Amino acid sequence: MQFKNTFLLFFMVCLVTTVSAQKYLSTDSAEVSKTLGESTFTSSKTFYENIEEAPDFTILAKILKNEPSRKKLENQEMITFFAISDEAFLNLSKKRRDSIVGNSKIINSVVKYLAVPGRVDSNTLKSEIAKKGGIIYLKTLEGESLGVRETNGELQLVDSENRTANIIAQDFYHKNGFFHIIDGLIFPTSEE
Repeated sequence: MQFKNTFLLFFMVCLVTTVSAQKYLSTDSAEVSKTLGESTFTSSKTFYENIEEAPDFTILAKILKNEPSRKKLENQEMITFFAISDEAFLNLSKKRRDSIVGNSKIINSVVKYLAVPGRVDSNTLKSEIAKKGGIIYLKTLEGESLGVRETNGELQLVDSENRTANIIAQDFYHKNGFFHIIDGLIFPTSEE
């Protein structure tokens, strides 16, 4: 009887080891794509590669083209980014927009503020908001807290000055995680 139990235990250990080891044998993974307007975003491209040709992200793509922030995003193992649409920039006065986009210190700070380590999809955000009673705070690459709340069924980012940006489209994959699209600009405390 003891031999039978020992053999069964040995068999289970071998089976578990084999199954768990096999998930790392294959480097092929299914590509996930999602379309928004004229653009198709895919999990096989970096965040920048996804937006560089997208008509809704010309300003953000221009900002990230030669910026160290792009490298910072691409070097993260897993990252969720809240992508600023052109609409968000165009809603600002030209003078305000130019002062933000033209200042590399501010724009790099904003990009790092909108980046959160890990893969955070909208389902996770909503479930954590429900558990925490209405608002959660995510730690950003900037090292600050970024508030996320649900208002009238919509997810919304909130900075320390209570400025908001609505998440207007969510759960787009890129090579290193997710990105969500926002319709406004929010700022880290250091750039207020």
